[in-house]
Amino acid sequence: MTSSERDGLPGLAEIAAEIQALRKNRAFSGDVSGKLGPVLLELAGGDARQANDRLGRELRGLAGRLAGEMRTAILAALALHKDTREMTTYSQRKRWLADTQLDRGDRTAERRIEEAQRLLAQEIAAELERRRGRSDPADDGWFTKHLSVVYLLDGDAPEAVEARRIVSTRHGLTEITTVLDTPRESGQRRLGLKADVTRGGKLVRTEELPRNRNRTLYTIALPSPLDADETHEYEMRIRVEPDEPMRDYYVFRPERSCDGFDLRVRFDRRRPPAWVRRVTGEDVHVYYPYEGVPTPAERVPVDATGEARASFTRLRQHLGYGLQWSFTADQPE
Repeated sequence: MTSSERDGLPGLAEIAAEIQALRKNRAFSGDVSGKLGPVLLELAGGDARQANDRLGRELRGLAGRLAGEMRTAILAALALHKDTREMTTYSQRKRWLADTQLDRGDRTAERRIEEAQRLLAQEIAAELERRRGRSDPADDGWFTKHLSVVYLLDGDAPEAVEARRIVSTRHGLTEITTVLDTPRESGQRRLGLKADVTRGGKLVRTEELPRNRNRTLYTIALPSPLDADETHEYEMRIRVEPDEPMRDYYVFRPERSCDGFDLRVRFDRRRPPAWVRRVTGEDVHVYYPYEGVPTPAERVPVDATGEARASFTRLRQHLGYGLQWSFTADQPE
C-alpha cells in the first residue's frame, strides 16, 4: 500500500528518461528543440524554440542544488559544463568526467551520471509541482506536520490506521483532500477498500480517479474552520477487502511538505516475514520490483509482538518512505 496526497507529475523514472534522451549525441552543444519530452518542454515554458536558452538556464539552476560531484556529472553529460560545451558526443563528455574529475574509468563515470540524473529528476519534479501550485501549501491551504501509521497484517485483511497532524496556511480552511495509492498489477481490477474518518473530521466524498485506477481521492470536512497556522489532528482507518492481493510494502510518498512520519507494521506472529527493510527516500522503481536481499544495515527487526517500526524526518516530496518485507524464506543471504 502507498499513501500519498493529490495527483502528481509523471514518475521520476519517466523524467529521468527524458533527461537521458537529451544528453545523447550533441546534447546542448547542438539543438535540443526536437528532443524534448513533455516534462522538459513544460520546464522550458512550453516553447521548444527557446529550449536551448531557457531550458539550459533552468537545468543549470536545478543542478546547482545538487552536491558538487553530482552537479558536475550531470552538467558535463548534458554539455552544460563550461569545459564540455564544445564536445559533440556523449562519449567525449563522459571521458572528460572520468579523466579530469573522477580519476576513474568510464563505468564509474556512467554510474555517477546515472545517479546525478536521478537526483536532477527529483529536483525537476519538485520545481514543476511548485509551479503548478500543488506543492505550495498556500494553494490549497494546508500541509502535513506529522503522519503516524499503524499497518495491521495480523487480522482477516490488511488495515491501516493513519493519524495526521496538519497545519492550515490560510484562514477559513473547511475541508482537505488526501489520496491513497493501491498499486495493482496489469489486468487486475481496482482494489476494494473501505475508508472511514474515525476522529477529527467527516468523510464527505470518495472519488476513484478515472485516469489512474490505483488512486482514490478522499475529501474530509473539518469539524470547524481553521485559521492560518492553526494545527488540527484527524484519524482515518482504511480496510482492504479480504483475499485481495497486496504488495509487500507500506510506503508514504509525500506530495506536499511533511516534517515527520512514523510507521508501525504488525505482522501475524504465526507467519513472520523472512526480512523487513527500511525504504528511505527511494523512487518507486527501486522498491518495486525489489531485487535481491537487503543488507544487514537495511534490515529492520521484528519484535516479540510481531511489529516492525521506522521513523523519518524531513521527507522529500515524491520519494518513498516506509517498510518493505518478504515472506520468502529461501532467498540467498
